[in-house]
Amino acid sequence: MAIKIVVMDGDGSTITHDNQFPDSLKELILSKTSIKWMMATGRSMDLLKVTPIHQYLSDDIFHIVDGGSCLMYKNGRIQEREYLQPTEIDLLFSKLILELVNFLYYSPDGIRGFCYTTNNDVMSKLSNLIDQVTFTNEINQFRNWLSEFATGKILLNVTEEFDLSGLYYHQNENNFDFTTNGVNKGTAFVKMLDLLGVYAAETIFVFNDKNDLPIIEHEQLQDVIKIKVGNYLPMVNADYHVDTPYDVAEVLRTLI
Repeated sequence: MAIKIVVMDGDGSTITHDNQFPDSLKELILSKTSIKWMMATGRSMDLLKVTPIHQYLSDDIFHIVDGGSCLMYKNGRIQEREYLQPTEIDLLFSKLILELVNFLYYSPDGIRGFCYTTNNDVMSKLSNLIDQVTFTNEINQFRNWLSEFATGKILLNVTEEFDLSGLYYHQNENNFDFTTNGVNKGTAFVKMLDLLGVYAAETIFVFNDKNDLPIIEHEQLQDVIKIKVGNYLPMVNADYHVDTPYDVAEVLRTLI
């Protein structure tokens, strides 16, 4: 089957850890306009927009953002979203140890963001990164925002881990992405195929990290052509394995 969609993780897969987007991949995307170039990321759309890959992603297709809880176009239009439930938010707040929380962040619409933090460095960094972000150092205010502007994912960054049992999340070092129970990149990928009428074998997935495993392991996605980048998942098999994001374009050229 001819490839119709290339689905890409960002950080560490197609973007280097020092935020570089390889020229070889840029050139390939620009030359293969018949292919849809889709993102599958834990980031919200507002945080995806500040990455160097954003401008090269397809405009006429939705992307998998917020850890799989949202299918969203680059302009912020939502195709579908799975919202966090009030009981899940209640449980999260009951578990928080504020002394160990660096920040909490979410975006309800892919354009603006809301952040709880008492760390001035976090405020400075996010203010420089995102155009529309509102801060509070009052946890109750952050919770009120969640009630007023619902979301499918909350990002928690901690200085030290603490008990989060009973919650559904994906962890990358000190970052925790909370989504509603059972919702992840894999469930979003399956939904994407159904909505677009595309077979798994007509897609490629470029990945590198633990939060990509729901796609890799999903029983309905075994025919997806998988390109693993780096050695963060040594026990995970893939159709192709490359060392860095700089090597991805070479493999893609042979497939599309």
